[in-house]
Amino acid sequence: MSAANMTRFLTQVKVTLAPFAPASKTSKIFLSRIITSDALAANPTLKIVTDSHADISKPPTISVTYKDGKTLDINAGDMKVNDVLRQVGKHARKLQEKEEANA
Repeated sequence: MSAANMTRFLTQVKVTLAPFAPASKTSKIFLSRIITSDALAANPTLKIVTDSHADISKPPTISVTYKDGKTLDINAGDMKVNDVLRQVGKHARKLQEKEEANA
């Protein structure tokens, strides 16, 4: 599932990070994948919140809220961006399958 397709099933993405910490790399790449013109066209109501802080010892976190109300919290400091996208996309695929079954 592409990031643009995945955003159709999200209502909010909140990323908290220290912008200059090496551990924040995955969070920044994740943001760059979901803040594209295709992704925003797929879901123009998606709320993206970024919160930055100066404490590089705090791990970066990603919180995703899906259209069905489920929330997924990810500690992204030790993960690769593809692992984050896979975790976020897992529930989005379930919602897509449910949508296709009802259509």
